[in-house]
Amino acid sequence: MRSRWWYVVAALVSALGWIVAVAFTAGTWDELRDSTVIPSGQPFDAEGHDVAVLTDLPQPGRDITCEAVGPGEERTEISSDSIVDVTVMTDGTRWHLIALMEDGRADMTVECTPGDELSDSASYGYALVNDLDGRDLTGSLIAWGSLAAALVIAVLTTWRRRTTP
Repeated sequence: MRSRWWYVVAALVSALGWIVAVAFTAGTWDELRDSTVIPSGQPFDAEGHDVAVLTDLPQPGRDITCEAVGPGEERTEISSDSIVDVTVMTDGTRWHLIALMEDGRADMTVECTPGDELSDSASYGYALVNDLDGRDLTGSLIAWGSLAAALVIAVLTTWRRRTTP
């Protein structure tokens, strides 16, 4: 009967590890929320930073494409896949995250255009953030580590139950 409690301990280790990992990873966006959004249009140096692209007027049904331009004629589409709803307040304006570029470049600008080529009254801006992936990786390690620890506890408990008379 006593060894069955170790299965409960294993389940708790796994569940608590998952909760800690989710809370830790959710804190990733705190750096963006605390940043200052700068209206796009001017070249900036984003080398060594991630670039968050934001708008003051979210348009959920409209296809907006953002590109990193520069240095020179180099153009790279900025991914809007898997974007969560993160808002940033800067000078009384609420900005909404619409795209995120990992590993920005020196002397680049951000350009956003609607896919339907109709007029667009939204303003776009950017914010520089540091290493969003690093915190995400650490959160994943916490989650997988707690699952591995729970699995070890469960296997050892099963082995001990079978070998102990």
